[in-house]
Amino acid sequence: QLVKVENNMRDSTFQFPLHQSDCHAFALPKEGQTVHGGVIVTVLEDVTTMHICANDPRSRKAITTDLSMSYIGVGKVGRTMQIDASILKVGGVLGIAEAKVKDATSGKLIAVGRHTMMFIGEDNSALEFAHSLNSTFDV
Repeated sequence: QLVKVENNMRDSTFQFPLHQSDCHAFALPKEGQTVHGGVIVTVLEDVTTMHICANDPRSRKAITTDLSMSYIGVGKVGRTMQIDASILKVGGVLGIAEAKVKDATSGKLIAVGRHTMMFIGEDNSALEFAHSLNSTFDV
C-alpha cells in the first residue's frame, strides 16, 4: 500500500503486512515465524520498479540490470514492513533507486537494497504495455 510520496515523487513510502504465508517453508511457530528473504526482496523490487517507472518522463518499459540486497534484521509475521524508497537517478538509459525496509512499528531496520533498471522501448511503450494488461486479466 502506498503511504506517502514526497519531494516531487523522488521519495515514497509503502507498507506491506506480513502473514504466515510469507514465512520460510521450514519456519516453525516456536521459532518466531520469520518471513522468507525472498518475500522481502520481491516487495523491494516491486516498490522500486514502480517508483523508477513512475519517474521516467518518457514512460518507457524497463528491465532490471542489477538488484542488490543486504539483510540486517528479520521480518516477523503479524507485523508490517515499511519500505522507504528514493530515486537516485532517472536518465536516458538507466534508472536507479534505493530502499530501506524496516518494521513499521518499531522502526527497526530489516534490509537495504539498490535496484538499477535499463529503459527499453520507445517513448510511451510502458503505457501501451499497461493498457494491454487490462484485457489479459479481465475476468
